[in-house]
Amino acid sequence: MQTPPVASESRANTWAIASLFALGIAVYGVFIPTLGFYWDDWPVIWVFNALGGRGLAVYFAGERPVSGWIYAHLFPLLGTSPIGWHAAALAVRCFSSAFLFVAFCALWPNRRAAAWMIGALALVYPGFTQQPIALSYLPHHLSFLFFSISLTATILSITRPSFRWLLVPVALVTGGASYLITEYFAGLEFLRLFVIWELVGRSRTAGWRKRLGSAIQVWSPYGAVWAAYVVWRAFVFRVVSHYGTASYKDVGSDIAGIRSRPLHEAAVRILGGIHNILMGSVFAWTRPFNPDLIKVSLRTGILVGTVGAFVVGVAIWTLRLLAKEEPLRNKANENPETGLFLGLVGLAVAGLPLAASGLIADFGGNPSFSDRFTLPFMLGAAITLSVLLITSGRSNKSRSFLAYLALFTFSIHQIQNANLYRRDWLTQKSLFWQIAWRAPVLKPGTAVFVDGLPQSLYANHTAGMLNLLYNPSDSAGHLDYFMFDLSELLAEKPSSAGAARLSYRAGDSIAGRLRSFEFRGTASPSLVSWISPGGIWRIVTPASAAEVLRGSAVCFNISPLSQPAQVISEGPQIPPGPLLRIFGPEPKHEWPYFYQRAELERQLQHWEAVAALGDEVREKGYKPDDPSEWFPFIDGYTKVHNYRTGAEITSTVLNESPDAVTALSSLWRRVGIENQQDSAQLSGALHTLENKLALQE
Repeated sequence: MQTPPVASESRANTWAIASLFALGIAVYGVFIPTLGFYWDDWPVIWVFNALGGRGLAVYFAGERPVSGWIYAHLFPLLGTSPIGWHAAALAVRCFSSAFLFVAFCALWPNRRAAAWMIGALALVYPGFTQQPIALSYLPHHLSFLFFSISLTATILSITRPSFRWLLVPVALVTGGASYLITEYFAGLEFLRLFVIWELVGRSRTAGWRKRLGSAIQVWSPYGAVWAAYVVWRAFVFRVVSHYGTASYKDVGSDIAGIRSRPLHEAAVRILGGIHNILMGSVFAWTRPFNPDLIKVSLRTGILVGTVGAFVVGVAIWTLRLLAKEEPLRNKANENPETGLFLGLVGLAVAGLPLAASGLIADFGGNPSFSDRFTLPFMLGAAITLSVLLITSGRSNKSRSFLAYLALFTFSIHQIQNANLYRRDWLTQKSLFWQIAWRAPVLKPGTAVFVDGLPQSLYANHTAGMLNLLYNPSDSAGHLDYFMFDLSELLAEKPSSAGAARLSYRAGDSIAGRLRSFEFRGTASPSLVSWISPGGIWRIVTPASAAEVLRGSAVCFNISPLSQPAQVISEGPQIPPGPLLRIFGPEPKHEWPYFYQRAELERQLQHWEAVAALGDEVREKGYKPDDPSEWFPFIDGYTKVHNYRTGAEITSTVLNESPDAVTALSSLWRRVGIENQQDSAQLSGALHTLENKLALQE
């Protein structure tokens, strides 16, 4: 039994825990006011908005029922404001690191600096960069928090045996809760076994076999809980596969695959496991060391440098404080080799749930939406790296430098990653405000095909967003609209896109799916659209296809399906649904606003309104990144017989984009045919354009 810490040690531990919260707030909290919802967040928000907590329970019942219960109870508290979810996710991460510090202080009371580094490295772990997807990953963070509490209670039950009657039940309940929320951390149960083995072995001189037997005896209640979970998860609970799509959580199908080809599947899982261990450790640690580490703007660079310096300052202060108060007795049982062994065990067992399904960790994309499978390796990687940086080697100065360098680079990596999500949120906000300006009323049942969606909205992750935009109250849970990601349809992945293949015939039906929810519409009338590199949402029709100079080839090919006049109509300035309130205040009226309003007025043939918008945008000096976006204004000016202004803009477009000559020639020929009575004004306006447009007859 270990001696309880003295008062000065307790104060140092309290400050160390506070420093972990300070570190988390500095790295993740600075961007919280500017972050939003991403990826799987949106379908969950729509389900809650439409069906409330009952709908969330049903939505998750077929895969992770406890997650549904968590969401059903958190949504009434946190609502649909992003900031609440981000604050909650950050708080859970910080508490997890705090419990890890307490756990490893109890395990290694004379190496509290290493314990603090474990908590800090787990907090800024660079393998996982999806902290900004706060809503979707809050259950995962809660699962890890419960495991951290469980591990802490287990260690304390051995080092403080007088409280064993309370700590063991706490450890059992929180451990079981962790696994029920998500299977990600179920493999870490075997790390608990080896932690117990180390603790039990300190008080015994018997051989390793007897020590292991004693450890298994102490571990047996935890093993029983784990085994009960595995039996339930593998043989009792059945994942609901929606519309025949496979699910990586479907253990039954995984077992069937292993039975059919045991040697092959075993080899695949062994090689995959080695890959995952390396991805979760070595490649995760080296991930921040790339050109993007120093490729920042001045403003971002100042922020990154300030936060990085703060993190290093906190680390220096905390580690020195812990070293000053650290007792210098009885370190024989806390040698670096023991800590390194636990870290390697943590890495080895963390990937067991992934190996069961043959899953592979990946760092693809920027920002990455596929590195979530490194989460189970977070603890093992933190233990291993902490031991290597703090308690091994000969030079204290070199170890300290490497520890600070790791925290600095990992923190910068997370800050830069959060900045990418900040930009993505602005892109989402711009896109749906543009849709609102361009289509204030959209006919229910409309399919919207989009090429160039933000990465966080790929596939069917926009499901429900148009409902949130246009329906002020949606208690039926019907998908009245669906936004199809053309890149996914082209890749012919109906299972990942959650949608049927696109039909090119106007009368054919088309379906969009989100688990048990389904959209049914027709291929036409619909909206075919492309998001330009400048972020402008452009509806592509047969009449306007020639005007979209840099557009998507697939949009040109399927533009006959697009019939905005049949599905878009006038209405309130802003659609009445709650989506725009979630995005926050209306953006400043700059080029995207004037372009979308001009396109709407052009569709409605309100030519005076188009010309007025043109006058206003020119007066304010806004210009497009793509000169072809001037087409609705040119068309509007010619319709109100302001040929000179239309010709001036045409000349500007031709100077910047000579490839616009064909579309502009067609437009002005039509103007000449429709306005023969204005030949004098037309002749004067076109005098400087005739050679460029080849309009001479």
